[in-house]
Amino acid sequence: MLELFHAAPSYYSMVARLALAEAGVGYTSRLMDIHLAKQQLSPAYRRLNPHMTVPTLRGPDLLLTDSAQILGYAAQQAEQRPERAWADADASRAEAIQRAVAGHYALSIETLTFGKVLATRPWFKPVMVRMLTGINAKLEREIAAKADQAAVLQAKVQQNQARLAVFQGRPAPAVLAEQREQVSAYLASLPPVVASGWLFGARISSADVVVAVLCSRLAMAGELALLSRPDLQSLWQRYQQRPAFEEADLWTRFQRRRFVQAVLEARHTRFS
Repeated sequence: MLELFHAAPSYYSMVARLALAEAGVGYTSRLMDIHLAKQQLSPAYRRLNPHMTVPTLRGPDLLLTDSAQILGYAAQQAEQRPERAWADADASRAEAIQRAVAGHYALSIETLTFGKVLATRPWFKPVMVRMLTGINAKLEREIAAKADQAAVLQAKVQQNQARLAVFQGRPAPAVLAEQREQVSAYLASLPPVVASGWLFGARISSADVVVAVLCSRLAMAGELALLSRPDLQSLWQRYQQRPAFEEADLWTRFQRRRFVQAVLEARHTRFS
C-alpha cells in the first residue's frame, strides 16, 4: 500500500494528488500540518524526506520525495492502464511534454503566492519574517546538536534566507509584477489546445496536470486574469469537470473549515 504524506492546501501536494488520481493510483492519505505544527521539520519526517518538504510518496519498494518524481511515477503507472494512458506514452510527444513540465517547475509558485499576499496585505510581512526567522533559529540549534544532519539542515536554512531576501530586498508589488510576467510567459509558451482536447492531443498529459494545478492556484490568488488565452480558459473549465479534479481536492479558494479539519487530522499522522 502506498502512503502519500501531503498537506491539504500545499501546491505541490495538489500536483501529486491530481497526478495519482488521473493515473488511478490508490494510496493512504497521511495529512501533515506544515503551517502550525510544522511537522515537515520534525526529525521523524526528516528521516523520510531530508528536504523537509511535501509531498512524499512511500511504498514497500518506493520512496519519492517531491511532486515531480510523483508526477513521473503516475505517468508510468497510467501507461500500464490503456483506459487511462496519458499522452506521455506517445514517444513523438514526450519531449515537448517534458519541456512544458520543466517550464512549470521553473516558476516560483511560492513567490507568486506570497507576493500577492504581501502586495495586498502589507501587515503580513512582519509575521512572515518572524516565522521564517524563528524556523531558522530552531534549525540552527539543531545543526549545533546534530552534526550528522548539518548539511540538510543548513540547506533548509539557506532556502529560508533566500525567501526572506526576496521580500526584504524589494517591494512586494514589484516582486508580484515580476512573477506575473513569468507566469504569463509560461502560459503563452504552451501549445494550442486542440478542440475539445488537451495540450498534446486527445489524452491528458503530465503538462495538463501541472497546468490544471497552476490554474487552481491562480484562481485561489485572484490571478486568473493571467489565463488570457481562450483555448487555455476552455481547458481550465473542462478540466474542472473531470472526476480526478474533485478527487484530488484542488483548492481554488482558501477553505478555512477544510484547513482546520486537515490540521486536526494531521495530529494522528506518524512517519515511521
